[in-house]
Amino acid sequence: MAKSKSRSKSKSSAKSRVLLAGLFVTSVALLPTTVLLFFGMLPSIIARFVDRSKMKTQTLTISFMNFAAVFPFWFQLINQEHILRNALDILIDPLHIVIMYGGAFLGYMIDWGLTGIVATMMVQKGQNRLKQIKKTQQELAKRWGEEVSGEIPLDPFGFPVINKKE
Repeated sequence: MAKSKSRSKSKSSAKSRVLLAGLFVTSVALLPTTVLLFFGMLPSIIARFVDRSKMKTQTLTISFMNFAAVFPFWFQLINQEHILRNALDILIDPLHIVIMYGGAFLGYMIDWGLTGIVATMMVQKGQNRLKQIKKTQQELAKRWGEEVSGEIPLDPFGFPVINKKE
């Protein structure tokens, strides 16, 4: 049993090493694209480490909008001569950086806005549900008597306690 666990670990470790080596070779072969995407997608990389939520929805929102802003410049790089100098020319232009990082900012604003809207909707839904439950309780108390309201004190056997002072 221990041998099979160590074999599976070594297989997954070997797979991850091969995958990492392949990623490294690809990133070196496509160095202009790698440089452009690394610096253009930097807000997404930072968001990945800052987002502590379980499903990483903030990271996804920021990353998708950031990529949408970086994509035209990547397309421009591919249509031009695919060399490192062209990638650096794109990154040196402040307007291009503002557009790329502005996409990430827009993703952050979408996440912030939708979080507030969804929270407000959930609170409103909960309040409406609470009103509905109270209305149903009143109808049941009217139909079955005050004993079912939960407001009358009960003895250990579940019978209403009668005040002897009256």
